[in-house]
Amino acid sequence: MSAIIQKKNRKLRVFEAFAGIGAQASALERLNINYEIVGISEWFVDALECYAAIHKSDERVEIPLEKSDVVNYLEGFSFSTDSVRPCNLTRLPEDKLRNLCRANMKCKNYGSITDIKPEDMPRTDLLVYSFPCQDLSTGGKGEGMKKGSGTRSGLLWEIERILAGLKKLDRLPEYLLLENVRTIKAESNKPDLDEWLGFLESIGYANDECMLLNALDFGVPQDRERAFIVSHLGEKLDVCKSIKKKERKYDFNSFFRNDYNNPVLKAEADIAQLNPTPSRRAMWKINGRELNENTTVRTITCNMDRTHCAALFPYSGAKGESFRRPTIREAFLLMGFTEEEYEKTMSLEYSYRKMNKLIGNSIVVNVLVEIFRAMFNGKYGKESAE
Repeated sequence: MSAIIQKKNRKLRVFEAFAGIGAQASALERLNINYEIVGISEWFVDALECYAAIHKSDERVEIPLEKSDVVNYLEGFSFSTDSVRPCNLTRLPEDKLRNLCRANMKCKNYGSITDIKPEDMPRTDLLVYSFPCQDLSTGGKGEGMKKGSGTRSGLLWEIERILAGLKKLDRLPEYLLLENVRTIKAESNKPDLDEWLGFLESIGYANDECMLLNALDFGVPQDRERAFIVSHLGEKLDVCKSIKKKERKYDFNSFFRNDYNNPVLKAEADIAQLNPTPSRRAMWKINGRELNENTTVRTITCNMDRTHCAALFPYSGAKGESFRRPTIREAFLLMGFTEEEYEKTMSLEYSYRKMNKLIGNSIVVNVLVEIFRAMFNGKYGKESAE
């Protein structure tokens, strides 16, 4: 059997660092790549439970029967209930502890990136790392990602620690994919980005140029531009030369759910409705959208109740005549997830605000699909994007 055929039959082993709700897994699934998620790193409880709901709903695991054994297992990991600071597990109710234990096992979660030891990492072909953007984003304080800074964006350097250890073990992943906000390329962040790319080169990676890709060019009517960098052991892949963009033409109705005769959609729209206050009427002047074939929305953020939210739509609902934000269902679709993937999360019964935070921190699946297609070019099984 030729080496090419052997590679086609081999599984792409993937580790998702800062996994969130698993946009990378959704993209690989859509491509029909022969892959396996060998592990993830996620410490935010809500994100972990949502990841499990989307990607592992059919998987069954046996968790300990006694609460004390559940706690003992979970104490081997660091978790956060607000994505900012570690939580005290003893303060969580028993049903929450059991759900967290179940999700952690299903997802093969290795916990906080700061706790992972290189020798404990599974063998991996592709490491994706979408480290926190708060200190790089224009919506943040601009504290940056400098090594040793202690900022959340500075968690990038935990990947350096892990890769340096894997280098010593001769177990470096063949492929790396970085994702973050476009301001990672800003002059203020350039020295740190250059230092990072220089480290990768020092251990044998060739780095592609930083790509700024907008969801508008990949069939999604959301103006969301993000930075991506592909690194490959050995030669450069030049993925940017193979990226195929689409015409900016959309059927917004395929993303918008306004069949209010459907009680589920009506209830979701009511939850997304805003009170008609003077400040929100001012928001309407900035974000208001009349629906037509050219409708697009702004970037979906973690808080769609801010002045520059993704969009507002006229709506007559439980709060009278006013307007509403995108529903969480619509936000999932505008991030490239499927309606089925969204509906798998409904059992969590998370609030609008919780779900908004999770989806706003994710990556547009359509963009990842095209990047992975260009990266692997049929090497790991037959690709057929839907």
